[in-house]
Amino acid sequence: MTRTRGPGGRWQTVRGRGAVAAATVVLATIVPGATAALGDQQVSTDLAYTCAFPGGARPVSVRVAAKFPERAAPGVAIRPADVATRVTLPASAVAELTALHAATTGASIRLTTRVAQNGADATALWQLSAPSVPLPPAGDAVLTATGEVPTITANDPGDLMVTATALTLDFQPVTVEGRATQPATLSVSCTRTPGGSDQLAKVPVSNGTSGSTPSSAPGASMPSPTAAATPPRPSLAAPKVAAPTAGSAPPAAVPPCHGDTAQPLALAAYVTGYSNVTKLNGASLIPVYCAQIVQGPNQLKRIEVRPGVFELHLLQKSQGRLDYQGRAQTPPAPATFLTFGFMPTTATMTLEQTGPMSIDSDLNNTAGHGETYIRVPLTLRLSDVKVNGTPMDVGTNCRTTGPIYSQDPDPSNNTKDHMVLLGQLKKGKDTVWRGYSLSRGGPLDGEVTIPPFTGCGVGEDLSPLFTASVSGPANTVKQNQGAPCASGIPDDPAKLCTPDKQPTTIPPPLR
Repeated sequence: MTRTRGPGGRWQTVRGRGAVAAATVVLATIVPGATAALGDQQVSTDLAYTCAFPGGARPVSVRVAAKFPERAAPGVAIRPADVATRVTLPASAVAELTALHAATTGASIRLTTRVAQNGADATALWQLSAPSVPLPPAGDAVLTATGEVPTITANDPGDLMVTATALTLDFQPVTVEGRATQPATLSVSCTRTPGGSDQLAKVPVSNGTSGSTPSSAPGASMPSPTAAATPPRPSLAAPKVAAPTAGSAPPAAVPPCHGDTAQPLALAAYVTGYSNVTKLNGASLIPVYCAQIVQGPNQLKRIEVRPGVFELHLLQKSQGRLDYQGRAQTPPAPATFLTFGFMPTTATMTLEQTGPMSIDSDLNNTAGHGETYIRVPLTLRLSDVKVNGTPMDVGTNCRTTGPIYSQDPDPSNNTKDHMVLLGQLKKGKDTVWRGYSLSRGGPLDGEVTIPPFTGCGVGEDLSPLFTASVSGPANTVKQNQGAPCASGIPDDPAKLCTPDKQPTTIPPPLR
C-alpha cells in the first residue's frame, strides 16, 4: 500500500481532504479487484515460518486471508478472491535489511499451496506483491502483499482442502536516496515451523451445487476417474496444475496479446513493472500490458572510436505500440490503497500512448555490451474515483496536461514529451550475454516527470489537488519485458508463442 505525506493541515474541509486522498491514486498500488458473491467464506490463517536469512534463521509470522466459495460443484473453477498476505518481520530480520543500507523494502512473495481431494493432491503457487514500506531502526516491519492466484477445479465430489507449505520472500531493498542496495535483491527461503494449523480453506464439492464462477484461467485441476460408480468413487489420480507454460494460453488475468502474423519481423510481448512516486514516497505496480513491435532491419557498422581502433556495432531501429482491445493504451487498472493510513481510496488508471514508440538498439560486439533506448509518449488518465466508498466525480477527462517525460540522453531528442527507458546487455567473462535485448526481454529502467493535471472535477476544479499531490520530477520506473512471441514466423521452435500467436512468457514485476 502507498502512504502519502500528510498535507500538514493545509486542507481545512472534509471535501478538500477527500480530494487530496483521491489525487494520490495516480500510480498507486495496483490491486486486482474482486467482488464477493453470496455464499463466500472469508478465511484467515496465521502461519509460523522459519526463514533462512544470510545471518541465520529468523522467525517470520504470516497471516493469509482470502475468500473462497462455501461450496462448489464438480467441474466448476474456484478462484480465491481478495487474497492478502501479511508478513511480519522481526527486528533481527529487519536488521539484516538495514545492514544493506536499506531505508525501505518491498517484496515479491511466493507461497506454495497444496490442493488435496480424495487422496490426490496438486501444488499451486501463489505469487503476490508487497509495496515498499519503511524499515524502522528498531522493532518489527510489516509487509502486506496482494495479487491474483491460480484457480482450482475439482471434477469429483468430496472436500477440497487447501493448505500452505513452503514460502519464499524476494526482497527489493532501496536506500534513502532511492537507489537499489548492493545486492539489489535478497531472496529468502522459509519452512513451516512445527505446530499450528496450515489449512487455508476447506470447500465441500458436490453435484448440483452452485456458488462458484466458471473461469478459463489456469489453476489446479482435479481429474475425474475413468469410470464413475454409484456412489461415486473418489479419484486417486494426481491433480494437475495448469500454470502458464510454453505453448499454453495466457491466464485470464492478463490482456490478450495476439501478434501480427502478416509481418515477418513482428513481435508481441508482455510487460509489467514498478514505479516509485517521489511525492508518495512509495512504489506502485504497473499491471501486465501488451506491446506490439515491428523490428527494423539490422545494420552492421564498423565504427572508429579513436585513430586506428575500430568497434563492430549491430544497430537496429524498431517501432512499437501498446495494444489493449485495439487501442494504444494499457488496460484500465483498478487501484486501491489507504490514504492517511485509514481512508480507503480506489480509482481506475489508464496510460494512453499519444505518439509513436521508437526502439533504438546498439550492440557493441567488440566491447561486449549493448544498449536499447525505448522512447514512448504516455498520458495518465483517471476515472471512477471513490474515497471511503463515496464516488468523487472527476469527470471523463481527468488526465495529465501532456505525456510523462524523461530527460533524454540524446540532446536532439530531449523534447520533454516522452518517457525514456534503458535496457542494458553485457557479456560476462563466461561469454554469456545477460540483461535486456528486444528479442529476449529483460529489465528496463527510467526516470520520469509527471506533468500537472487538467480536466479533473465537475463543478469544482480538482486538478490543482492532483497536481500538488502527485506531479513532479524524479519518479523512477523499472519495467520487465517478457520474452516476445515472434508472431511473424510460422514455426516456433523456442515455444514462446501460443497456437494463436500470443506470448507464453508473462514476466514478474521487478524493483
